[in-house]
Amino acid sequence: MGYFIRAFCTLGELPPLRSVLASAADHGSNLALDPALTSPHTIEDTGWTRAGIGYKNNKAPILLEVNRDIEEEDSSMREEVEEFLEFLEDAPRNRHRRRVEKHLKNTRFIVSAQLPTSDIDEDGFAALGHVLEYFIDNNGAIIQADGEGFYEGRKLIVELD
Repeated sequence: MGYFIRAFCTLGELPPLRSVLASAADHGSNLALDPALTSPHTIEDTGWTRAGIGYKNNKAPILLEVNRDIEEEDSSMREEVEEFLEFLEDAPRNRHRRRVEKHLKNTRFIVSAQLPTSDIDEDGFAALGHVLEYFIDNNGAIIQADGEGFYEGRKLIVELD
């Protein structure tokens, strides 16, 4: 079973993985695509939907999955956004909640990261942090962590159970 962290992105288009990995390397995380889970052609593709990101030998990869707004009524991305809008109904009504609601409604794509909770260490958390920073800096992402809530940067702004 994994632990999920999501980047709700409102700006631009999905980047190729090469850009994300290069940014992580600039921050000290040397990451690689897991060849068992990801085609090598995916690194240049802006249409990728899944990828395994290796951060250390002999550790399970971090799994990334993308949901895009396909602008159709049955969009799985829109369904996911609606679920989180429903979760927010239990949060205190304040400016942070309104900010998150507005952000969710303007989401263009979601990058979900599944962390292998039984096989991740501090380097894995740091690596994921560098991946998420890319989406924050380049795609206007706010971050949602299961069992925690919504973050703006590193600050928890809306707590969810």
